[in-house]
Amino acid sequence: MTADTEFESQSDAFMTWLRAQSGVRITNKISLCDLRLQQQGRGVIANADINEGEVVFSIPRSVILSIENSGIAEKVPEILELDHWIGMIITMMAEDRPDSRWKPYFDILPRQFTTPMFWPEADLEELCGTTVLSQLGKSDAEATYGDIVLPIVKKHMDIFAKVDHSISAYHRMGSLILSYSFDVEREGQCDKNEVDRDDETDSVAEVPELDESDSDDEELSAEDNNGDEGETAKEDNEDVIEVEEEEEDEDEDDDEDQKFVKAMVPMADMLNGDSDLCNAKLFYSKEHLEMRAIKYIPKGSQVYNTYGDLPNADLLRRYGYVRYGKTKDDVVEIETQLVIDTASRGLPESHLKKRIDFMVEVDEEEDEELLDDSIQIPTSSSAIPTSALLLTYILMLNPAAFRSLKKQGHENIQRIARKELKSEEQRELWIAIIKKKLAQYKTDIVTDENLILETSPDVNLNLRNAIEVRLSEKRILEAAMRKVREWKIKDKKRRKEFTTRPSKRGKI
Repeated sequence: MTADTEFESQSDAFMTWLRAQSGVRITNKISLCDLRLQQQGRGVIANADINEGEVVFSIPRSVILSIENSGIAEKVPEILELDHWIGMIITMMAEDRPDSRWKPYFDILPRQFTTPMFWPEADLEELCGTTVLSQLGKSDAEATYGDIVLPIVKKHMDIFAKVDHSISAYHRMGSLILSYSFDVEREGQCDKNEVDRDDETDSVAEVPELDESDSDDEELSAEDNNGDEGETAKEDNEDVIEVEEEEEDEDEDDDEDQKFVKAMVPMADMLNGDSDLCNAKLFYSKEHLEMRAIKYIPKGSQVYNTYGDLPNADLLRRYGYVRYGKTKDDVVEIETQLVIDTASRGLPESHLKKRIDFMVEVDEEEDEELLDDSIQIPTSSSAIPTSALLLTYILMLNPAAFRSLKKQGHENIQRIARKELKSEEQRELWIAIIKKKLAQYKTDIVTDENLILETSPDVNLNLRNAIEVRLSEKRILEAAMRKVREWKIKDKKRRKEFTTRPSKRGKI
């Protein structure tokens, strides 16, 4: 059997298996197609015109792959005590076997990836300085495998002896979850209108809740799978309702996390994602998840979901591709530690600790974000965020000014944030910070602009993608530098609160 024949055979076997599952309904207006020539793996193509609001397919919750649906947790109860992500990886490792209920599904899931997690070291060096490299977490993942996963596997060799439980399998399952999974509300807790594609909040696949009060699709049989016409969703369910984000404390966030299960949703994850071309979205109810057209889809068109408006760095890290020439959603992240190190130069360590402690209190009590891991600068504005300017303002204060700030209390931070934070001192500091960030990259903008013209993705995909990401980040930094240089500062005199002077009795 040739590779092409095997690819097609596996797709056919998956569709046959899925249609045979009780409650699954798939319109005959779509086909699962081979899109490898377009570098898109598998994808869903419309065989006929699909109208807005039409149901493309409906998958009952009983068919999704999750810790709750798999029987592995009954045999390996330790899974239930773990972080849900790790528990799901172990579950999928155990389920990837010849007699698994989901074997036809596993057969069509990728075994090779173009994500940086699987790049050789030489290629990873091309990402030096980028957000991708700082967020990859490969060493942390391997530590988790050795410290947590492997001991569980060895304890339950009756389950894992005949499946691949190597570090490679662990990375594969983690990558599948990162790029394919959905966070689905637990049964009986469908009180939200959208869920995350996975537990990283920067990517949201909207899965609005369906009103089942009028629905007749709760009990579906396999014979319903082959209707010639797509079902149209009821009018009162057509609108996508977006839930506004609410500010919550950590306890509330933890409670919210308990409402969701990480799940692989067969067929839903076969749709390729494109925020510009998105024409279908996944909706959920207590019993089903259904993909519905959100606009007219003409015959021959691909059915697209969306990964959200992600920067190319996240697309590469999570899904292994970038959108060439499309950088409107890109951001650059400057490590907060780099900012602190630059702004606090010359400040005694004990004094720095007191300022950090003060800002931790401000973050907790005033809902500021002074000490996030990184500072994001989007391509849309190329502006230094106010919170970042406030961070450097506090770090640059002379001892007397800092003591005065502490006495005035945390609520005074809001007043400071509204005042003129820009100054000659801030300008000099932020130019220095941006230059340090630019120095983290292996190449400059001119070099990358030449390289990108010379490097074909067909010849060296990893290098081409790395150049795309790092070039965009450097352009944002250069734009931010120009904006800082162009700051209009009313009083160009040195600010007295930044003038170094001895503190009384060494206090700060």
